[in-house]
Amino acid sequence: MSIFTKVRNSLFGASQPRNPHSLENLKYLYGVLQRNATISDANRDLLTETLRSISEILIWGDQHDSSVFE
Repeated sequence: MSIFTKVRNSLFGASQPRNPHSLENLKYLYGVLQRNATISDANRDLLTETLRSISEILIWGDQHDSSVFE
């Protein structure tokens, strides 16, 4: 996560949960997608990384923690 993203998140009250494979992190990432509904050059990298992280959580949850799907 870039320093710009960290500063922006702290300004807008969004902080990423510590456990990268948690349900809370999945909810946080979903919120990132909701806040960035339109793709632009400015948010393209953020959205790409967000979708990559969501897929990682879903794959990890499928193998280790079924509560991700409940």
